[in-house]
Amino acid sequence: MEKTGICRLADLLTALRRRSLDPADEEAARLCLLDGLGCMIYGAAMEEAPRFAAAVRAMSGEGNIAVPGASGRFSAENAALLGGTYAHLRELDDVHYAIVHSGSVCVPVVVSLAQKFGSSLREVLVALVVGVEAMVRVSRAMDFLDHRQRGWHGTATCGAFGAAAAAAALMDLDAEGCANAMGIAGSRTGGSWAFAADGALTKRLHPGLAARDGIVSAFFAASGIRGPHYVLEADDGGFLTMMSRSRDLSQLDAPMPELAIREVEYKWFASCKSVHSPVTAATEIFRSHPVCDPDGIADIAVEVNQSALSMAGRNYDSGSVVSAQLSIPYGVALGLAGRSGRAADYMPDVLKRPELRALADKTRVYRTDEFDEIRMKEHKSACRVTVTWKDGEKRSCKVTEPKGSFANPLSKDDILFKATELLDFALGAGRSGPVIDAFTNSPADVPFRELMPLLLPKEE
Repeated sequence: MEKTGICRLADLLTALRRRSLDPADEEAARLCLLDGLGCMIYGAAMEEAPRFAAAVRAMSGEGNIAVPGASGRFSAENAALLGGTYAHLRELDDVHYAIVHSGSVCVPVVVSLAQKFGSSLREVLVALVVGVEAMVRVSRAMDFLDHRQRGWHGTATCGAFGAAAAAAALMDLDAEGCANAMGIAGSRTGGSWAFAADGALTKRLHPGLAARDGIVSAFFAASGIRGPHYVLEADDGGFLTMMSRSRDLSQLDAPMPELAIREVEYKWFASCKSVHSPVTAATEIFRSHPVCDPDGIADIAVEVNQSALSMAGRNYDSGSVVSAQLSIPYGVALGLAGRSGRAADYMPDVLKRPELRALADKTRVYRTDEFDEIRMKEHKSACRVTVTWKDGEKRSCKVTEPKGSFANPLSKDDILFKATELLDFALGAGRSGPVIDAFTNSPADVPFRELMPLLLPKEE
């Protein structure tokens, strides 16, 4: 009898877990872990973070697992819930072209369970590789662009599979147990894009909820609860059947040139990926015409693909960080004003600057066949920004590969620089050095618990 999709994926992941990571894969995993920790710790320092912690504490009380960057202790699943939420709180977490944020789901899972089980750094890195691989392969197995256009958030929907796989790896479940864990997780996964309509904070919760559900599912599987093995392809209720117009089960276990963790894109800009090309194009126009007075501009046009238009084509609410990070008009305004588009530009006081509002209000965003084709064939979220001044001058810039994209990746030094900024801001000046040294250079057999004090506020 032919194996089901989830069982084939579980076989691949189990074999991956049992082999040694080669040096390039291990370094990729270390950088993914470091970037995820930096995003999590930075998010924990944001003004809305305590509200999430208060809700979890009121619901479930205390536990014994720490969340990087935060005070207090929680159960393992709730620590992962908070960690995933914090990692996604400022849109700085990594992304894959299959439209998933794998780090903000899988890093909190491995960090929480490593504390619970006393895992080594090596075990954490392997479990992280397994989780990212699962999450990306499930997304690839469907038409992920159609999935997004139907209103789903792939980080939430596919994330539970990756979280369950990462948890199964740290819990040393066999292939049957891994399949059960992913089956249980996939049987109730979800997460809609409705937050974009009013800038709601539910997007921030999606990675955390996926992380929590993956851990819960793995514990059920470890206790002998069988998950649905046809969870992906069942005609009635299969994940891929319901959530996309097409599916390709071969993507679940087909040989790939490299592991998915090597394909992860690390963000330079603190916004939705669909904003990265527009802010880059606008910045280039600013460099050639550094006086972008809104009163002198007649029109700002931005051509993008349909997915980018759906995700980030709206103007922003100056009282909502979420809406600004999901707004191409705001990103273009930042670029035309000579700002970087990085984390500091998404602080609440910056959103209220009148020149940014004026520039964003002049910005029109629309789709074209040209950029739909680039997205579908090249997996690139490209754009063209055209500024027309009232005196008739016009300048245009097309960007296909913004900094941080797969074709223009951050260097290792860039990733370490980003981590330095985030960690020093959140933990205090000088705290980043020991963290970066520990996670890039520590022997792989060091117990992860020994590294945790480096990740916590001073009072912890």
